[in-house]
Amino acid sequence: MVMKAQELTFGHRRVCLYRLCEDNVPLVYSVDYHENGQLLIDAAGQVGIGGFNLVTISGLHWNQELSPWPIETVISKDDRFTGDANELLTLLTTTIVPQVEEMLDAPPSWRCLAGYSMGGLFAVYSAFHTDVFSRILSASGSMWYPGWLEYAREHELAAPLQGIYLSVGEQESTSRNAVLQTVGERTRAMADLMASRGVNVTFELNPGNHFKNPPLRVAKGIKWLLENT
Repeated sequence: MVMKAQELTFGHRRVCLYRLCEDNVPLVYSVDYHENGQLLIDAAGQVGIGGFNLVTISGLHWNQELSPWPIETVISKDDRFTGDANELLTLLTTTIVPQVEEMLDAPPSWRCLAGYSMGGLFAVYSAFHTDVFSRILSASGSMWYPGWLEYAREHELAAPLQGIYLSVGEQESTSRNAVLQTVGERTRAMADLMASRGVNVTFELNPGNHFKNPPLRVAKGIKWLLENT
């Protein structure tokens, strides 16, 4: 079923609200490289879930706005990891979320922040800085980010989380890049850290490399959070 979105723009960022059912249900905010709300909705149908509404946030300056702090080149000479996550998180929590939810007839029952790749790192990072989202979804998140695991171990969550879903592709750790090779072990370590803090957490190993069907991987995370938190 093709769904029509209500759209807002915040500078270069595009925000789309997909009202899939009544408004007092979970609301998933998904950070996306491209606007792919319909693909996520189709993937949700594929894994057999409903009962939530969806907000996609796209058009981002990807590596700049989703990175927690500046780092040197990791993947290519064109990397621009400038560490602007705090600015984006402030915009999200103080402006985007309130304006989106003004469009609803009732507040959501809970909010999830979801992301893929750098978006997944941003989603987990947010849990240390805001209590706006009670569930976190990181599909193939960039847990390899230099200093990230150490940061998470040294800092407390902003508020108790009701659930966190972490996944990685089984071939992602076979990258020829020595930094990217650490993604599997660091994602598992993040899951262990969250469990040690009493968070309801799961880790899933998916078939394929980093680019294997991102919408399906996110949909699987939504399914787990809906059914287990």
